[in-house]
Amino acid sequence: MCTNESCSECMGKKCGELRQVPGPKSAGIKKDLFEYEGGGTYWRATFDGEERIPVFERQSGVRQWDVDGNEYIDTYGPFAASCLGHTPQAVIDEVYKQSKKMMHVADMPTIPRAEFVKELAGIAPGEMKGNAVVHSEVGGSAAVELALQVAEYYTPDPQHGIISFYGAYHGRMSAGLSATPCAYYREKVPTIKNDITRIPFPYCYRCAYGKEYPSCDLYCLEAFREMFRSPEYGLYDPRTKTNLVSTLIVEPAQFHGGGVYAPMEYFKGIREICDEYGIVFVADEIAIGMGRTGKWWCIEHYGVTPDLITTSKALSGGVWPLSAVLGKREIMEAWAGHPDKHMGTWHGSAIGCKAATTTIREIKKQNLLEAAAKKGAYFKENLQQLQKEHTLIGSVEGIGLGLGIELVKDRKTKEPAAQETEYIVKRALEYGVLINLSSYYGNRMTFMPPYVITEADIDLVTEVLGRCLAEAEAKF
Repeated sequence: MCTNESCSECMGKKCGELRQVPGPKSAGIKKDLFEYEGGGTYWRATFDGEERIPVFERQSGVRQWDVDGNEYIDTYGPFAASCLGHTPQAVIDEVYKQSKKMMHVADMPTIPRAEFVKELAGIAPGEMKGNAVVHSEVGGSAAVELALQVAEYYTPDPQHGIISFYGAYHGRMSAGLSATPCAYYREKVPTIKNDITRIPFPYCYRCAYGKEYPSCDLYCLEAFREMFRSPEYGLYDPRTKTNLVSTLIVEPAQFHGGGVYAPMEYFKGIREICDEYGIVFVADEIAIGMGRTGKWWCIEHYGVTPDLITTSKALSGGVWPLSAVLGKREIMEAWAGHPDKHMGTWHGSAIGCKAATTTIREIKKQNLLEAAAKKGAYFKENLQQLQKEHTLIGSVEGIGLGLGIELVKDRKTKEPAAQETEYIVKRALEYGVLINLSSYYGNRMTFMPPYVITEADIDLVTEVLGRCLAEAEAKF
């Protein structure tokens, strides 16, 4: 047993126990961050704001520890990247071996690169299987940029427009940010795409058209179809057959929007529209893909195959920044006669490719698709039980380990309980549970934990969340 009283691993509070945040060591370290790092970073807003968020120093499985020795259960994984758990030994070992042989060659062929593209192409969905190819990138935003570039290059003139959805998040680079509607992110940031059309996502709990599912008969889909029946909508002229749209990009589930899922029939209609008008259908699976829903890709639950898929985050197990576009050969090969159209210093990184290949193989080896489905169902049942006990919870939705809940002041009026949600996320931090707050109205929480989370972990998260819900209901 360690006898060092200053050892952070032997100090602090366990998950579920109340603690001071930040502890004294965290506060001291953050002085340098406040002094030498510029503002506008994510950590200054997350969980409990810049003053109270702790400084983390150690991770394992679904847990993290701060420098003051306090233990936390991580339910957001961070940003859904750590699918195998934090510090996954199998990936670390393979990356270490690779780093002893080769670390960096700028966009050149390597064994890890060849293994990676074959492995990723091998998990392509539906009609893409056996006909898929891969381009690698460095981060999720870059993968979106790449997908939009490939799609536009593939489609003929004058098809240059992009269709995206309200509530979407496609990164912070120029084209992706153009497709991301959030005013906060776009403020005073230059974008390059002006021909963007945004339509409502099928957020059925708060239908943009005031309808109720399923009696609505997917009115939102019919409203979208209507936009191609007149040139006045700016997409298509039925008289001349002139189409101005290259690409439709959509997240099968909006996790920046709080874990909002489309109805099961919706994307079949989207696929039909894209096929009719020659539009490239891009599924942005950066947050929700790579097995989180119990299938490799969330879009597979909807029975359709997109033309391109963007992936990152969980792709390399949270160990190394890597992203990719996986797509149908005839579209992805649009650049085949134009070498160097896609070039980058870190493309096909030997380390990143080794991390991603190992991650895919470990998901298979550990049967984590099945585990994500089973554990996700258990987690969802727990949240639904909390919904029965606490009127604050208006909605519980999700598939596998991609879950979201919405808090409302009144279930009939659905008035967003934003203040209560913020309180609960902050209070959960004090009890050692990390929960991500994100949504249209600041009143949803998302749960995207590592796939190795246990039922005991889920029970503890549920107990703490129930405690915080009760406190919020008494306080507000």
